[in-house]
Amino acid sequence: MIVEIPIEFYRQFKENPERAMLEYLSIPVGATNPYFRSPEHIQVAIKKGAHIPLAIDEETYALNPDFRASGVTPRFMHIDLAIRRDAVGMSMCHAVGYTKRQMRMPGEEEYREINIPKIQFDFVSRIKPRAQYDEREMSFNALMSIIEQLVYEREFNLQDGLITFDRFQSHQMISNIRAMGIPCGLLSVDHTSNKVVIDFSKPEMIRKETISREPSAAMGALRDALHESRVVLPQMTYFDESRTWIEKEMDEAQFDGQKGKVVKMEGGSDDILQSAAGALFNCVNNASEMVDPEELSPIDQQSEDEFYGNLGLDSIADSDNEDGFVEDSFGIEDESDLSQTMSLEDFLGR
Repeated sequence: MIVEIPIEFYRQFKENPERAMLEYLSIPVGATNPYFRSPEHIQVAIKKGAHIPLAIDEETYALNPDFRASGVTPRFMHIDLAIRRDAVGMSMCHAVGYTKRQMRMPGEEEYREINIPKIQFDFVSRIKPRAQYDEREMSFNALMSIIEQLVYEREFNLQDGLITFDRFQSHQMISNIRAMGIPCGLLSVDHTSNKVVIDFSKPEMIRKETISREPSAAMGALRDALHESRVVLPQMTYFDESRTWIEKEMDEAQFDGQKGKVVKMEGGSDDILQSAAGALFNCVNNASEMVDPEELSPIDQQSEDEFYGNLGLDSIADSDNEDGFVEDSFGIEDESDLSQTMSLEDFLGR
């Protein structure tokens, strides 16, 4: 297949062909299409963080005695609850510096210079029900206990950071976390049509900002950061002798052009990968000043209730999809045909 691309769009297609073909051409790239194609970048991130010990015992939920905050840098967390509640992906990260870069932000047409954070993960964990307590599914109380320990005992600054969840079943936890003075809300990594921005002027301490035509924005942010060597990954548990859990899930991640999003292989898992992508996405959107709120239109500065209300939903629970995930009802809009000749295979590196 040959598609004609104008030279002014070459950069967009070279940097992210899947996004560009969907956004500009409405062309799917196939159901079997590896999303993370450069394992060497993942290895770089892992080697950078080899000195960071495992923070959470994933069998007992005990925190490493030496795992404590060394400053007041805000932390950003995302928790991915497995559909059957048989595992939880839980990741937390923070900015360790910034670098200037010319880039096009999700939903934008033009490139501009922004300060983009360099991100270090505090932990990337896959937490399972505790066999010693005969647990068959995850306990929300246990997750709350971990968060409380992080804040009150280990003194991590989540009050100036953000915690997000992916499913409406976590609504009670969101209320409890907000009662701790921590901004908290819902973020669908599975289909990212908005970003969650800290806003202490809102009762929920957050607002939603719409991202147009960018269903895999969170996953894209993680892949971009890895490719640009802006990520430090700590020690993590291993899936087998050669791969950590996140490496295994990156191997299984595919871009589905028909659905317009990143999906896992049949029989695969993505709990850890989605938690890492969500945490990093939260950090990117909140740890640096990329857009002043005054520059945004009122429709792009909605509270969480306003956001879902404008979708015609009575509550956040109404946005649950058939898989049990919170997803927003935004699709990818068709764009007009554009026209420099380059084969689709060349763009995909095949």
